[in-house]
Amino acid sequence: MLGFMRYFLICFLLPLISFAQPRDNRELPIFEPVPYYNAGDSLVGWSLSSDGQWISSPNTIPVIGISRNEKFYEREENSIGIDNIQKLIAYKVKYGSDTLICLVKVYTDGQYRYPNRKKGWKNFTAGYYWIVRYRDLRNALDYYEENDTASEAFVLRIKSLEGKAIKEIDDLEDEDDMRELLKQIQATTIIKPNYDRNLVLTIQKGSNKDFIRLHLCSLHVIFSDVEGVRKNFTKRGRSVYGSVRLFDYMYFEMDRKEFYNILDLDANLDQLLEEEMMPVFDSGSRSTSDPLLDSSEAKMDSLDID
Repeated sequence: MLGFMRYFLICFLLPLISFAQPRDNRELPIFEPVPYYNAGDSLVGWSLSSDGQWISSPNTIPVIGISRNEKFYEREENSIGIDNIQKLIAYKVKYGSDTLICLVKVYTDGQYRYPNRKKGWKNFTAGYYWIVRYRDLRNALDYYEENDTASEAFVLRIKSLEGKAIKEIDDLEDEDDMRELLKQIQATTIIKPNYDRNLVLTIQKGSNKDFIRLHLCSLHVIFSDVEGVRKNFTKRGRSVYGSVRLFDYMYFEMDRKEFYNILDLDANLDQLLEEEMMPVFDSGSRSTSDPLLDSSEAKMDSLDID
């Protein structure tokens, strides 16, 4: 009888205990509907040809070939280069009390319908996005500015909280296309504090003071696993992405001011107000005088330098 009572009490109390447990929802990222940064018009890609000539193309790093072989560069699969950037877009993202940014690289990719016969080539627009803390990007660029005394290349590894390929997207011709792109990103984004990939920004002063050289990719924190580029680029079987040696062979170059506008989070404020959209941050909520963020410890948080 005592055993039966014990069994009855357990069966009766367990649902009550279960009902009493709090159901706390995890924070969801809130994306601002309008990008605050949209760049790409000044981008030029450069690569060192097999015969030792630097060649360039708008928005595209040319494939490696003999510089005088025009037919080689005109082939459909070669015309979009080793890598290309048609647009760099950034959205503000609110995640709890954190200021994040979603950086989107839009590029042209392509494939053969019949790969074995190399027939039926088709270009399409693809993309890759990273979500990082704004302060980590700002601190990385501050570090570069403070330590760039000899115009050397720096590799800045910035901790990502999410990153993913967008296999095929509509051409971004108007605001409706931009909204559709954002919907695709929102539908697949989960903020991961322990995410195992970095946004890798290789950066160097450009051919003159008004330009800057750069390259973006996603690298695993341990393994040589590359994402966010059209093609891997290897030397002696090892990827050169994430190495200062990359700029011995290729890079993008763009207007310095246009690139650094990525730090101006209020660039879209007038557009938001004009379209009666609510900013994800109230005015003054992103304090730049927080002693924690300005400490030397915070400046190196989530940042590795080569």
